[in-house]
Parts: sequence; structure tokens; C-alpha cells
Amino acid sequence: MKILVVGGSNSVMKPGYLDHVNASLKQNGIKAPTFRNLSVGTNNCLIGLENIRLFDGLEQYDKIIIEFAVNDLSLIAADAFETWQCAYEGLIRHVLRQAPRIQVYNLILGRRPERTRALTERIRTGLHEIVGHYQDRYDIRIVDFDKHLRDSLQNEQKRIEQHYRDGVHYDLEIGAPLLGRYLAQHLLAGPLPATSSWPASLCAASFDRAEFCVLPEASTDFETHEFKNARFCKKAVEMRAGESLTVDLPGPLICLSFLATVASRPLLVEEEGENPILLYTSHAGLEKTPEKFIIKNFAFEWKKWSSLERRGRRKVTFSAVERADVGGFQPYLVNRYNMVPGWDEGRGPYLSNLLYLPLQ
Repeated sequence: MKILVVGGSNSVMKPGYLDHVNASLKQNGIKAPTFRNLSVGTNNCLIGLENIRLFDGLEQYDKIIIEFAVNDLSLIAADAFETWQCAYEGLIRHVLRQAPRIQVYNLILGRRPERTRALTERIRTGLHEIVGHYQDRYDIRIVDFDKHLRDSLQNEQKRIEQHYRDGVHYDLEIGAPLLGRYLAQHLLAGPLPATSSWPASLCAASFDRAEFCVLPEASTDFETHEFKNARFCKKAVEMRAGESLTVDLPGPLICLSFLATVASRPLLVEEEGENPILLYTSHAGLEKTPEKFIIKNFAFEWKKWSSLERRGRRKVTFSAVERADVGGFQPYLVNRYNMVPGWDEGRGPYLSNLLYLPLQ
């Protein structure tokens, strides 16, 4: 059994639920299950779409686990829900197009605070709509651990909270083992029949047809920096103070991926036809771990992808901004996702990939 995993931080914790999936599968007669994990913490499903699009060999896997329900709550505000629909369906469609016989498991996890339950329900409804659109033709399923946990505990919030380590992560001694065993039972199910017919997308602007601009390859005038850890090797364009990079894109920008470091400078994004956006490219968690980097993406989530007039070629200019000059761009600052101005002597920002939607 060969399993591919793409998700958020719950899928990279050690020893996390995947370790318990592995152990449970072996106890049930699967001698040597193998896992390839493309998960990245603190990101939404657009980073999953990017990693799957750039991954070679999807058709070699029997099953794929997609785990973004916890992280995708940031994408279901009223002005962002269309972006989530286009992104998640785009991820599903790319997987099914490349590997039509693969079994797809959409894992629904929930956050600990009771106040987030309505948001999780919106994700749940959206997932059921997308999965329902494809499940008559492909082996695509929902594994709703959040509902299973709450039902088994009669929705008693205090008992539910005991299964969590914090607001978004399951406890490694209680929650993760339970999740692993529950998911393993679903993975043991035999394949469902699939057909070769290819349905139209549920969302007219589904991002499976989105294209990538790999900046280290497209921008030869800039120095390239390579980031490595035990799981990833990522290249990025390194921008210096006062430098700007202009890219001519065949369609509107969907998201930008970059590498956050302890000292990364802010980034100004100016896209034709859109208001300027100022982003911080350092992360709060790096203050205590300055030797590390974090893979991040930023979604231009408020765009209305179904509006034809917003498509077409445009130039996008990226500029490195000194922290001392941020005040001058205050009206354009997007201050969220635990991103911060950074510390120490400024370097970067480090830009990796652009995802854009070309004309159909």
C-alpha cells in the first residue's frame, strides 16, 4: 500500500496520527505500507495544490490523504470562499486527472475552540459538495474525524478538549492515536469502481488549470537562495533593499509562495488592475528558532474568479521594503497569519513561485 499525504501541521507532527495509521495498518495485515508526505504546516490548501502540481509520480500511489480542513478556515470568509472552492476543487481535479484510479481520502479535522464549529461546518458543507460532484465517477471519500469525535463524546466540549494539545493540534497521546486508528480503518476499505468520464468542474474557474511561474527560473537577474531541511529543498529569488522584480503574467495572480526567515523584509505587491498589497514575510515563530525557515504562501483570496473582466494579461511588480518604511504603506498592509516585520538585519524577501489563472 503506497500512500501520499498532503496537508497541514497535524500531518507533520512526530509522533503524530500518521505514525498510528502506519502501526494500525500493520496490525491489520498490511506488511509494509509506505508513505510520502508533502505536508507543510501553517498554510492552506493552495500550498497543497502547489506541491501536488510540482510532484512527479502521483500515478504510482494507491491512496492520497488530503488534510486541510483545519487550515482552510482562513479561506472561508465571505470574500474568500470562492477562492477556497476553486483551490480545493483544483487540487482534487489535478489528482484525479493524473491518477484516475487513486483512492482520495478528504480528512476533516476540527479546531478545539467551540466558537470555530460554525466555520468547520461551512468547510464540511463545501467538501461534501465537491466530493459529491465526483464520487459517482471516482473513488473519492470523506473521512470526518471531527464529527466522529464529537458524536462519540456526545458533543461535551470539555471531553473534546482533552483530545487536543492546543487550538489546532490533536494531543499526541490521546487525540492522534484515536485519529490514526480511525483513519486506518477507512484506508483498509477496498477500492470503489471508477469510470473514465471526465466531468465539468463544479466551479467555473477551478484552479486545476492554473499555471505556475517558478521565479528562480524566470528571473535570472536575481541571486537564487536554496533552502533545505530534512523534508524539503526549495529555491527562491533573494531580493535586496530597494530592488523590484516585474513579471508579465498571462492572467491574475492567485497566490505567491515564499520562504520566511527571521530577518525577511516586507514585500510590496503591485498588480495591474488591483490595489497594492504590503505583506510581512517573516513569521512570529522564527524569533525563537532563527536558524529555521518556513514555507509560506499568500492567497489573493478576495478576487472574484468567476468575473471574466478580471482576467487577462497583467504586470505584477514585487518590491523589497525596509521595515523603517512600512509606515508609508500602512493603507496597504495585510497584517495577519502570524506574519511579522522580522528581526535583525533585513534580508530577502525570498520569493519562490507564483500561481496564476490564464485565459480559458
